[in-house]
Amino acid sequence: MKLLALTLIAALFWAATSYADEYEKTCSGILNKVKAGETAVDYAALRQNCARTSWYVKRKQSKIDEMNKKMNAAASDKDYAKVKKLAKSILDINYLNMTAHKMLSWASEALGDSVESKRHLDIELGLLRSIGQSGSGKNCREGRIVIDVEEEYFVMRIMGWKLKRQQTVSDGDNTCDLMEVVDSEGNERNEYFNVNIVFENYSRKYK
Repeated sequence: MKLLALTLIAALFWAATSYADEYEKTCSGILNKVKAGETAVDYAALRQNCARTSWYVKRKQSKIDEMNKKMNAAASDKDYAKVKKLAKSILDINYLNMTAHKMLSWASEALGDSVESKRHLDIELGLLRSIGQSGSGKNCREGRIVIDVEEEYFVMRIMGWKLKRQQTVSDGDNTCDLMEVVDSEGNERNEYFNVNIVFENYSRKYK
């Protein structure tokens, strides 16, 4: 009986390891293509696989937040070289950061590097579209899939939505952030973001 229990534990361990390895493998395969200059990739697969890797779960978000503040300050001063440097430093930690790609594209264009500007714009839009295409956002079952809270706020900034109220709701196996927003035309609306991956990562990070 004891041997059977040990065998079962070992089987579960190797199954979990196998899934983790598969996420790492898929993430690395797509990410390496993007870093090499190939921008026509499956961004949904990129985000949702990389989000489950150890490097993503353990990323230093506080360091990213600090660099983001410095990057915004540099942007206000039109210090394009500094913006570019900080954006690249953020991407070294998290290559899925849409804000960094957006700012790097903007700074590169200002510095006369249209090729790099277009590449990072394409990556930003690819990541953004993969969120928009993941659900209608009309209810929790059709919530747009995000892999961190920052993605929610990036989408709202791009769409011109002002947040009035936020709450976490559930529908079956789906956990969502319900964002009550006012759109650019002054209309109130509810937008649902699926945060299953976010909560999975919280439990992995703090267990």
